[in-house]
Amino acid sequence: MQSTQDTDFSYNPESPMRVFNLHWYKDQMSGWMTSSYILLTFGVLFLLVTGLYHNLNALGITSTIAGVIGFTCTLSITNGKPINGILGFVSAIMLIYVATITGNFSDVIMQAAYIVLLDIPVVFNKNWNSSEGLVPRLMSGKYIVQTIITFLVFWALTYGLDTIILTSPRPIIDSLSATLGLTGAVLTVRRFRSTYYFWLAQSIMSIALWSMTALSGHPVWVLFFTYCLYLLNDVVALASSKWFHPDQNK
Repeated sequence: MQSTQDTDFSYNPESPMRVFNLHWYKDQMSGWMTSSYILLTFGVLFLLVTGLYHNLNALGITSTIAGVIGFTCTLSITNGKPINGILGFVSAIMLIYVATITGNFSDVIMQAAYIVLLDIPVVFNKNWNSSEGLVPRLMSGKYIVQTIITFLVFWALTYGLDTIILTSPRPIIDSLSATLGLTGAVLTVRRFRSTYYFWLAQSIMSIALWSMTALSGHPVWVLFFTYCLYLLNDVVALASSKWFHPDQNK
């Protein structure tokens, strides 16, 4: 079977302009692990049902769409597909709105940082589409120290935002969740395998954050379920993704 690149001479998968070609999106959704396709199908249907049921309002609809796109984004990261840059960008914009309305201000910063640290670099970094594929790095020595310092700086900044600059109803869990996500984003861009340990912890903290937010009266239960699915994806990544099993790149 001929590849898209063979049949469309105007298509260059390493060009930033690839995001305007429908063939690129077809290629990006191909070649995933079977477990990811199963999780994607189940997750999208589940989020649509739980998100839109009795929540046909601006916040409920935005949360649902953001959850679906964000979940697809995490699966594409697990499969080493740079489409996660576009998906993450769209999801982050929507989640900034949701987090602002619900008072999770550190989450706003986290989503904005995702756009700058992760989404835009992934879209314009042709190495994500290189023939060498995904080559995760192992963390040791100075990189461990750098990660600890990065984590502490992010936590100080986000906690200060939630308690000094603004008043969040959930400052500790909001700032800690955002810090884990920010640190994970930095490690993802640098292609450190340990990024998934931070994503795993961030998923757990976000499950707590959005359940507390929903219990306070906001129609955002879909984000609670979204992060539950993120957690499942993290388990899939630990078990069989290219980030932990180099033979998957072949």
